[in-house]
Amino acid sequence: MRRRPTAPLPAGRPTALAVVAVLIAAGAGRAAHAQRSPPPLPPPAAPAFAEDSTPPEEDPLAAQIRQNEELAARRRPTVTLNGYVDFGFYAVEGDGSGVRQDVLHTYPGYPGYAWVFPGDLLAPAINTRGEVANLGDLPGVDRYDPIHSGAPGFIVNELNLRLRASPVPTAIITGSLNFTPRTGGNFALGDMFDVDLAQLEWLPTESQRTSIFVGKIESVLGIEYRQRKSDQRFGVTPSLIARYTTGTALGVKVRSKFGDDDWLVIAAALTNGSNTTEQFFFYDETARHAWKTGSARLSVRLPLPFTLELGASGSYGAQDRTSSDQHRMWFAGIDLQAHVGPVDVLAQWLTGRAPGDVTENAYSLDLHGGGYVEVHAMLTSSWGVLGSVGYRSADITLPTTRAYPSRNWRGTVGVRWMIDTWAILKAEYLHNGEYGDVPTIPDDVFTSSLVLTY
Repeated sequence: MRRRPTAPLPAGRPTALAVVAVLIAAGAGRAAHAQRSPPPLPPPAAPAFAEDSTPPEEDPLAAQIRQNEELAARRRPTVTLNGYVDFGFYAVEGDGSGVRQDVLHTYPGYPGYAWVFPGDLLAPAINTRGEVANLGDLPGVDRYDPIHSGAPGFIVNELNLRLRASPVPTAIITGSLNFTPRTGGNFALGDMFDVDLAQLEWLPTESQRTSIFVGKIESVLGIEYRQRKSDQRFGVTPSLIARYTTGTALGVKVRSKFGDDDWLVIAAALTNGSNTTEQFFFYDETARHAWKTGSARLSVRLPLPFTLELGASGSYGAQDRTSSDQHRMWFAGIDLQAHVGPVDVLAQWLTGRAPGDVTENAYSLDLHGGGYVEVHAMLTSSWGVLGSVGYRSADITLPTTRAYPSRNWRGTVGVRWMIDTWAILKAEYLHNGEYGDVPTIPDDVFTSSLVLTY
């Protein structure tokens, strides 16, 4: 059977396959064009008010409030938060107490007194706060003894929290808050906190070399107040006379610096009371007397090949812990600071008096003299050593009732390891000695402090 040949397609007539190909190509082209072209803009929104009307005016009071809020937001100070954790281990000789009771009433010079306690309650310090392991179970007094243990042990000496803000370039607000976890009793917590700094520093001059402080402010007596905190002190423990000069007080202070490199510095303060520490016999945060305490310090930096600063300071005012303005309390002393290469030398001497007030149970003070010399040096970028010697001769009495005669000296050696910029480990050994009529008391101390700053 013969197959009939197919006729050829007419010219110009596409096949079905060609038609499909053309349609696909056209669709792809439209898709590509759609991807390249931006989407059409939405139509403009209708005005909130008629075209032939004016926009509503803002209420003047509301506008002023808004402007004040914006101004306050721009001026809101940046608050910085820092501080440290001070964690330590200590071991004390004896029961940790620095005094002994004259049970037989044989101590000379105090006839008729009910109790005489030779020694120094605060000599065997275990931390920068000046706390001791044990105040002793002394008769006739009820004291808060936060540690009350002569056994070796670990302790969180202090958790410090500092706040700092500068509302304007000429004003600085500073606060310092300390938390101290301690043993409680009788179902009460022993943990405490204290505010040791709450001040405003105002810099009124263009040079900003004069500062006016208001609030709970630092002392101007001597030099040890500059290293009263754990992260500032080279070693661990304060000196035997720190109790008289490193406390903070409520009031006002002015400090001015003069000359090249601040070679002359003058500071003066007017406060409710003295700059004794709060745990000591003499301290009033809120004064019960009208007469205030004035204090001042003058220091001179000598033009030598090394840094040498000489200072003199003193205070005078109504005695702490009494409502009478008739009883005067005063301190006076000299100090020295030198810096030679990696070596620092600190020295201070102090004397003072307070008459006491039997009617209000205010103790009298006769500080015959007290002082210290400290030398410390960084041998490498990480390791440093410390050595110091000091003494204190004082009589603290409540007439016919209690007497604390102190003739003490102390030798201290220490080491400092700077683990990192935020971690420092310090250790000290304190040999506390007695002289004169004060009997020998076993009250040496080994203590350490790991300071972690943040």
